[in-house]
Amino acid sequence: MITDMAVQEAMDQFVTSRSDKPSMPFSAERCMEMFAEYLLHYSDLYQDGEMVDEDELQEWEAALGEYVENLFESDGESEQAAELGSLPVSMLEPEHFRDFIGWALLREAGITSLEVEGYADVLINWIAYLHKRHWLSSERNITFLEAVQEIKDESMRASQAARLLFHYVRLGGGVSPRNRGKRFEQFIEGHARIYGLEKKSISLRFDNKNLEIGPVALPEEIARHLKCGDVLDIELGSRGGTWLIVDIGPVYPSEVYVDADEFEIPEKLS
Repeated sequence: MITDMAVQEAMDQFVTSRSDKPSMPFSAERCMEMFAEYLLHYSDLYQDGEMVDEDELQEWEAALGEYVENLFESDGESEQAAELGSLPVSMLEPEHFRDFIGWALLREAGITSLEVEGYADVLINWIAYLHKRHWLSSERNITFLEAVQEIKDESMRASQAARLLFHYVRLGGGVSPRNRGKRFEQFIEGHARIYGLEKKSISLRFDNKNLEIGPVALPEEIARHLKCGDVLDIELGSRGGTWLIVDIGPVYPSEVYVDADEFEIPEKLS
């Protein structure tokens, strides 16, 4: 018989159960904290008032108020862990795991493909733990595991692409030293989707600007880590009719990221 355990309690018990395994390369506690932060601040679970009753909503609002107050009082010196109140495991959907691994994790500055893999593996262990404790049905266990496995490799690839692009831009972006001081004629920045991919170049579409740019030259080593449909947080500059990458942020796999004009980032609370 399935018991509808609270997500927070299920996380806490899982972390305790892993505390005797210091050889784990990635912290189960840190992964659960990050997943809780995603659920609280970015998922749809606390955006729709119909999804929780009034008492639960008040409980969550009180916890959030205390969290923000403590954050300001500590002046950012020590972040408080997100508290999910009485949110039940039954409210979780495969999309929450997919979005966390394929979007929220990739927004973490400097995250490596090895870290993405490690946190995904922690979530796989947590899902198995939920099923073993009869807090998750066999059917939902399978769908959750499939969601994590499907996005894991793509997110690792996207993370590696972002790191390669970051170093490429910091090293001059393929521009010779004598040309780096020349003024750009125009700039454009935002979330751009790759719609054309060649051996040494990409073509980009800014969905919310109805604008296509390209080809943009890239080393073959970087281009082969990218796929059509990937979304780049990017700034480009034009000089002499040629577009160059000026700055780069995360790369998101197409399996998660929606069109830029359909996507609204909830206000960040932490």
